[in-house]
Amino acid sequence: MTNKNKFFSAAKDVLFNLRRLLSIAWRTDKNLTFGYYGSAGLSAFFPIITAYVYKLLIDNIVTNQGIKPTIPFVIIAILGARYFASLCWDFVSWILKETYFDYLLRYKIQNKLNRLFCQKLYSIDIQHLEDPKIQDLITKAKDTLTWRPPDFLRAFSYLFTNLVSYVSSFILLARYGWYLPFVISLFGIPRLYLRAKQGALQWSIWGSGAPEVRKLWYLQWLLTQRESIVESRIFQSGKTLIEKYKKIQEELFEKNRKPVKSYMKMASLPQFFEMSALFTFAYLRIPMVLSGQMTIGDFSFFIDMLSRVTEAVSGMVQNLGWMYENNLYVNHFFDVLGLKKIIKESDNPIKIPNKPSPPIVEFKDVSFAYPGTKKKVLKNLSFKIDSGQNVAIVGKNGAGKTTVVKLLCRFYDVGSGEILINGINIKDIDLSSWYKQMGTLFQDFVHYDFTIRENITLGTTDYSDEGKLKEAAEKSGSMEFIEKFSTKFDQQLGKQFEGGVDLSQGQWQKIAIARAFYESAPVLILDEPTSAIDAEAEYKIFNNLHTSYKDKSLLFISHRFSTVRNADKIIVLDGGKIIEEGSHQDLISKGGRYSKLFKLQAEAYQ
Repeated sequence: MTNKNKFFSAAKDVLFNLRRLLSIAWRTDKNLTFGYYGSAGLSAFFPIITAYVYKLLIDNIVTNQGIKPTIPFVIIAILGARYFASLCWDFVSWILKETYFDYLLRYKIQNKLNRLFCQKLYSIDIQHLEDPKIQDLITKAKDTLTWRPPDFLRAFSYLFTNLVSYVSSFILLARYGWYLPFVISLFGIPRLYLRAKQGALQWSIWGSGAPEVRKLWYLQWLLTQRESIVESRIFQSGKTLIEKYKKIQEELFEKNRKPVKSYMKMASLPQFFEMSALFTFAYLRIPMVLSGQMTIGDFSFFIDMLSRVTEAVSGMVQNLGWMYENNLYVNHFFDVLGLKKIIKESDNPIKIPNKPSPPIVEFKDVSFAYPGTKKKVLKNLSFKIDSGQNVAIVGKNGAGKTTVVKLLCRFYDVGSGEILINGINIKDIDLSSWYKQMGTLFQDFVHYDFTIRENITLGTTDYSDEGKLKEAAEKSGSMEFIEKFSTKFDQQLGKQFEGGVDLSQGQWQKIAIARAFYESAPVLILDEPTSAIDAEAEYKIFNNLHTSYKDKSLLFISHRFSTVRNADKIIVLDGGKIIEEGSHQDLISKGGRYSKLFKLQAEAYQ
């Protein structure tokens, strides 16, 4: 792409994002948006009005006092005009626009942008979240969305002020010679080029898509996350990570230093030419002032308009450069908002029939490979979970167990075959109705820094059923440590907030299991739900699960064969295929893979 095409592409991109951000601002608060940009435009007129009033004042003084034009008096008059105009401009621009409208609108815009971002991430496809490039994009957007988009709008407000000032000054300056505003405006072109180049340089260090930058973002994430900090403390890997971080920073610095130095050599040239032009035009008018052909007031006004055109052009270039620089970050935000849905619902989604309840779940010849790979994780997989049936899936790591859960949650679509819910293809089902039927507890569950009550009742609005809450805590085994807290279910968890306490991983897991008991969904999916819980507590929990889910469907995945022996049906996966299927007794009597692995685990406990 040529430089000319790049320029027009960048300009088009800036205008496109400006329209989108202004639309968000207008929808957020019409009055504040109008007041903000209205005061921005109004502030451009005040210096011009005051300069003209000052012109009349000087001419009146000179006429009434009979003062003869001299160079010192001319200089004093010009300086006075600039100072007086500055005072008036400060009132409108800083007190009204910057202090009131800018603060309130920025606050509202920041809130709105963060809500839009969170809403998007809440509804985003899991497939996007598991894509490293999308993860990088989300991280960049998250780290800049609070400041960069509002700065983009602020830069436009300055641009709007300078544009109004330029047009007004241009018209007034033309009365001294139609060619003057055109000529003086031309000196802004080199500044526009340099400012755009500077914006690209500032952005490229942290915002580019270079592999080194992606590593830099990842290392920063590792160095700031609690879990990785704790682990690096034990393994003493923090120093190594910081050295890696520093090395990439230095490499990027060296990579960007050369073009910066090249830019600096030319940076002062536009200002030099602008000042030279301004001085030349002013100097050529001095004889007219000294001879009386031009009044001192008129000359001060001429200089002021000449200066305003120059400053407005310079300001617009700076503002455009600032907008361009911020726009490169704003793109991250809109790129996240613009992520397309991968898992698309039918135009006429079907709600799951009420009967049978719980619904029958069936995999029919399902094959699947993760996006970007050719290796099939599941190969012609077929099995059924009847209504109210308790099914366990076992197998070594990489057998495809968790993939079954992801497909059942429709985080991904099958490559071939189909998943049926009460005989309806999952692709045709209204997902909200399916999720209402389903409860899940994943191995990598979230520790919510809420109260115990909020943790257990998460996802519902029913906080009042104290009996149900206690029953869920009892069945999960979490009641034994909840009772030790003085505030019981109102105890704050986690260390982020005052009065919070942290739990062991096993205790957190019990809280998560209590949430599953409380929700009591018709279909419960558990992926390694008791990996951090001791054998005795695990035995009690699973007994409670089997008792509570007699009339409901239960699908759980576990490496511990002792936890699956009471399942109605056990499915043994290997290499994405079912190699054995049946009850615990059936599989033991067959003497196959399940029987061998079960006996090996049993011996380990003897």
